[in-house]
Amino acid sequence: MMAKSEYNSNNGDKISPYDQFIKTFSKDIHWDWRLLASLIYQESKFNPQAESWSGAFGLMQMMPETAEKYGISDTSAPQDQIYAGVKYLEQIDRQLKDLVPDSIERRKFVMASYNVGLAHVLDAQRLAKKYHKNPQIWDDNVAYFLLNKSKPEYYQDSVSYYGYCRGSEPFKYVNSIYSRFQDY
Repeated sequence: MMAKSEYNSNNGDKISPYDQFIKTFSKDIHWDWRLLASLIYQESKFNPQAESWSGAFGLMQMMPETAEKYGISDTSAPQDQIYAGVKYLEQIDRQLKDLVPDSIERRKFVMASYNVGLAHVLDAQRLAKKYHKNPQIWDDNVAYFLLNKSKPEYYQDSVSYYGYCRGSEPFKYVNSIYSRFQDY
C-alpha cells in the first residue's frame, strides 16, 4: 500500500529511507533526485542487502569487479553504495558525452549501459546508424535495436561487435525507471 506509506512523494517528498543521500549525490550527475531514486528502486527495491543471481549486490546492484573499482563491497554502508553507483553512472555519462550530446537524452543511454553494459549500447547505436535511424535518440531509434539485439539478424550483424544480449531487459529497465519517475 504505497498510498499509505510514509515513502510516497505525494505525501511529503519521501521515497525511501535513503532520500537524503540520493538528493545529495544526484546533484553530482545533474539528475532529478527522484529519477535516481527510481533507478535504485529498479535495482534493489531500496534493499542494501539485495543480491542478484549474477552476483550484483547492494542498493545499486553493482557487480563485484565494478564495485571494487569504486571501493565498496557487500558490507559497505548504504550511502557509500549510492555514492559508488553515482560515480559509475557519471563515468558512463562521460563515455557517452560525445556520442549523445543532449544530456537529457543521454540519461536513457546511461541507464541502459548501467544495466546491460556500454558495449551493447554502442552496438545498438551502430545498428541504428546502419539502418538510417538516429544514433543519438533513444526512443524508437537506438532502443529498438537494443531491444532486438537478441535476434540473429542484429547480434550477428557486422557492426554488432559484442554479439547477443537479452535486449528486452535494458529496454524494459529504462522504460520502468522513467514510468516510476513520472509517478514520483
